[in-house]
Amino acid sequence: MKYSANLGFLWTELKLEEAIVQAKKNNFDAVELQWPYLEDPKVIREVSDKTGLPILCLNTIKGKEEKGEFGLCALPHKKKEAREAINQAFDYADKIGCKNIHLLAGKTDLSSKCLVTLLDNLKYARDLCEPKGIGVLIEPKNRRDIPNYFISTIEQACEIIDLVDSNNIKLIFDFYHIHINQGDLMTKIVNYLSFIGHFQIASLPYRNEPIDGEINYSWIIPEIDKLGYSGYSGAEYRPKSTTDKGISWLKDFQSF
Repeated sequence: MKYSANLGFLWTELKLEEAIVQAKKNNFDAVELQWPYLEDPKVIREVSDKTGLPILCLNTIKGKEEKGEFGLCALPHKKKEAREAINQAFDYADKIGCKNIHLLAGKTDLSSKCLVTLLDNLKYARDLCEPKGIGVLIEPKNRRDIPNYFISTIEQACEIIDLVDSNNIKLIFDFYHIHINQGDLMTKIVNYLSFIGHFQIASLPYRNEPIDGEINYSWIIPEIDKLGYSGYSGAEYRPKSTTDKGISWLKDFQSF
């Protein structure tokens, strides 16, 4: 297992280019961004190249946060805005050498119209990204933290990927979200590993450093390794104090 630093959560007190350097100093293998669009892509590309840290992922925009939006891609009345968000994510990812874009589905009902909208937008993103070698990701999110988020289970996400029928679309398996919504983590990983493009880790229930709480990563990560997974797990947690004070877990995890 390799590890990436999600810079939407870690070293948030620093400028983004400084946070990438800090991730390198702490021996992360890669970084993930969330919404970096206000940053100069040339600067981000330069620091990624200089540190040798690949940029794994960035998100499409949430939409109008003041109205409670958390993504646009499954909202039938937001199709134009969703396409603009996909274009924005693709263009920025292409400029900085980012390997994937994550399409935020949004908060909506489970109607067939919403499903068709999401499928159409995924196909649009696939056709845009695949020629450039950029992957497309979707993620089940828990509805305790994000009520009415369209994708909430592994099974639903995998069905959506099957309907699009593309090897360029994978899912993010976020332990925090999946454990809250479903549990039975290892069984789901075994059954759906071929759909998983990325893992994300944090403790439960407070989403802090992945060293205590309800999930025993010291057991589960070696089990994932045994399955032949050779990708990344993203550190997407809220530090209990500062990122630097809590980062000692990484060295232990890299020894599993």
